[in-house]
Amino acid sequence: MKNLLFDLCKLSGVSGDEGEVARYCADYIKKYTDNVYVDFNNNLTAVVGNLSAEKTVMLDAHLDRIGFIVTEVDERGFLRVDKVGGVDLRTVLDAPVVIYGKRTLFGTVCCMPPHLSDGNEDKAVTIDRVIIQPEEITDENGKSIIPEIVSAGDYVTFYSEPVVLLGDRVSCAALDNRAGVAAVLRAVDYISNIEINARVIVSLTSQEETYAAGAKTAAFLYEPDECICVDVSFAAQPGISDQYASVKLGEGAMLCISPNLNREMFNALRGVCEENNIKYQLEVCNGRTGTNADHIAVSRSGVKTAVVSFPEKNMHTQAEIVSLADIESTAALIREYLRRR
Repeated sequence: MKNLLFDLCKLSGVSGDEGEVARYCADYIKKYTDNVYVDFNNNLTAVVGNLSAEKTVMLDAHLDRIGFIVTEVDERGFLRVDKVGGVDLRTVLDAPVVIYGKRTLFGTVCCMPPHLSDGNEDKAVTIDRVIIQPEEITDENGKSIIPEIVSAGDYVTFYSEPVVLLGDRVSCAALDNRAGVAAVLRAVDYISNIEINARVIVSLTSQEETYAAGAKTAAFLYEPDECICVDVSFAAQPGISDQYASVKLGEGAMLCISPNLNREMFNALRGVCEENNIKYQLEVCNGRTGTNADHIAVSRSGVKTAVVSFPEKNMHTQAEIVSLADIESTAALIREYLRRR
């Protein structure tokens, strides 16, 4: 699980540019089925399980990650950018980044030295003040050739090497939602070796961080009877209050209760956890879940939908933290749920 997750987190895949991670996942699933397809939106879908079953269950996890899109390249090679998804601008200054131009470059977000600051730079910057300096590449006359390599419309991600922390904790950028993708891929490993009574659509979708286009189109196309959306949610850490103050890493995935979700599926998932001694925690939402489930549930004439999330610390930063045990137990939960449908 650790190696799978780290491989996924090292791939690019800003919303709208998920091709690299989609191809990786397609290669992973092809050992189980030839019914694997990546569409022009970078959605990956694969059909596994009982292909002749009447019931269709979709497993959804979004492939994309937050990042930036280049809006301007000046003659000195400095880049101006805009956000793609919910980038936390408090974490941006001096962050190392990867730039996907005609070739891949490293860079750094510019940061005013404290010695020269008047204090205004101590606050979170606005996106119009985020300037990225790529690694220095010049011609024989010392002139920057970055404008020949990077163009408006190219993508930028945070650079982050996966790190193993104490116990089963790991930290990296893009765990939202490569952790969910890893859980779905592990569930595919499991269900390939058991008999189930459902046709399973593995739907690894694009653009959740921006417009949820992938989930909307996939749900419309395949019209599943049920869908389990796998994503991340919030874990307890200093400053977190109310319901999330009791959510802990390593204590199991979170089962979501919401007016927008199907209560029958929630009860079935909770029953599977209790029957099989699978740890779980509760997440209560008063409406929107902030996941693909909000769109899938109302696709066509409606889809019975549930959300299973991982507790995560430091969401949408370069140092997100999850528990490997929570990912493994979620894959086991999906396996046992499908075994009973």
